[in-house]
This record gives sequence, C-alpha cells and structure tokens, in this order.
Amino acid sequence: MRAGLKVDQETVGDGATAEQGDRVTVRLEIRLNRGELVQSLDDYSFVLGKRDVIAAVEYGVEGMRVGGHRNFRAGPHLCYRSDGVPGVIPADAVLCLDIRLLKCERI
Repeated sequence: MRAGLKVDQETVGDGATAEQGDRVTVRLEIRLNRGELVQSLDDYSFVLGKRDVIAAVEYGVEGMRVGGHRNFRAGPHLCYRSDGVPGVIPADAVLCLDIRLLKCERI
C-alpha cells in the first residue's frame, strides 16, 4: 500500500487482480474523516493509470482482486490537497474511502 493510505479493513476477492492499464468497475463511497458522505458511485468505471480519478482511488484499487473490498483513509496529498472542493470537501481533508472491485478488464 502506498504512503498516505491507511487500510482500516480489507477483504481479498478471488477474481482477476487490478493492474495499471486495466479498465476497472467499482462501487465507491467517499466520506470526510468525521463520517459525512461526500460521494457515492455504483458501477463507476475508469482505466487505472490514466489519472481520471484522484490518486487515492487509483492507489486504493491497484492490486485489489475482483470481489474484494477495501476501506481506507487517504491523506490530502492523494485527494484534493489544499484546494478541497468548495462547499463539499474542506482544504487539506483526510478522506475515508470504501471501495468494492466489481469488474476488471484487460484493455
């Protein structure tokens, strides 16, 4: 696990392992450290390594196996840094992410 991520809970799946360049589909919840839900996505797809999502999501999914689940905290340098998201995510916020890897396709 990369620096800046702290895994709170993990269940290893039994499917394919997510690697750079794979198209992955996840169920994702992002919460502020105090527990407030910021974003919830079902069946969200992206390509690992293309930087279409925040680094915390990329690094959190990389190495997971399909069917797996990770619950972890991510430091601000892997999320929205000092910018935050006005009205939603404060500057320098630690985020709590809950990810389930639903699908992984080699492309």
